Amino acid sequence: MGKNKVKGITALLLVSVLLFGLCSCKSKDEEEPTTLAETTAAYYEVTEANEVTVPATEQTVQPSKQTVTEAPVTEAAEEPVSEEAEITGTKTVTEGNKTIVYPAALEGSQRTYPVIAWANGTACPTNLYIKLIEAIANGGYIVIADSTTMSGDGTAQIDSLNFMLNKNADSSGIFYNKVDTSALGVCGQSQGGRSCINAAQKDSRIRCVVSIAGASSADESRGLNTPCLFLTGTSDNIVVSSQWCQPSYDAVTGRAAYASLIGGNHLAFMNNTAQIAEYTLDWFDAYLKNNADARAVFYNGGKLANDSAWQDFQNKN
Repeated sequence: MGKNKVKGITALLLVSVLLFGLCSCKSKDEEEPTTLAETTAAYYEVTEANEVTVPATEQTVQPSKQTVTEAPVTEAAEEPVSEEAEITGTKTVTEGNKTIVYPAALEGSQRTYPVIAWANGTACPTNLYIKLIEAIANGGYIVIADSTTMSGDGTAQIDSLNFMLNKNADSSGIFYNKVDTSALGVCGQSQGGRSCINAAQKDSRIRCVVSIAGASSADESRGLNTPCLFLTGTSDNIVVSSQWCQPSYDAVTGRAAYASLIGGNHLAFMNNTAQIAEYTLDWFDAYLKNNADARAVFYNGGKLANDSAWQDFQNKN
């Protein structure tokens, strides 16, 4: 075989190898979702019965140890946020798997504050919820979130409450004698809403529940006498209200209210933080701060019943 022919065959082989390599490799940007909303949506799988299933791999993201001052990254994060909309009345500390957001005034105050234990949804890290958590804390609450993204049995929330009660007894810390030990509540979204129901069933110290698009069942909720607020969305195709939130509301025996945000999807808390936080705070104020005006929000003819952004309002007991 001539030298020129050998060189030609060698060159052809090299070109083929290069082309194969280029065709078989994709960039990271091509393979991965480009927005937080897409990433979050990818975590959820739904069975034919619209039941949320557990992803094959759990992703746990540890929150930052610094005070949170910026919004979590969302599809709308590139739009400027006005200073008026920024929450400046809270501080954040992280210890291990716990993130604590609290009113900045706490450090110089002689009063005590109710505690809310937050629970994340399936595969959703705490920082996804930070704006909602800040809004609750800014209403005069210590909010503690465990980093677990598989919270359904309520264990992590009960552990968070115990964590804060231990902090209340620690004379060397900023939370020493700052916890109202008689005013403990729970709040969560999706699997975190299910966690709230299970935690309240297990722990009688919990005086108040707010379940946001919660995936609790009627069996889990049955007989629960703790005041419960169920918030859902009319466009939630992940935790369909008729299969989860409504039966759960029907099954509780204590004071309860229910409402569905018009057009709200499973991640409505991200785009409607103010609306979700408003009624969450009213419910906690009603049953953890014994605020009569806040209780009236949930009466027939009250603020929630007349809010045009919500529908299917119900209350009982």
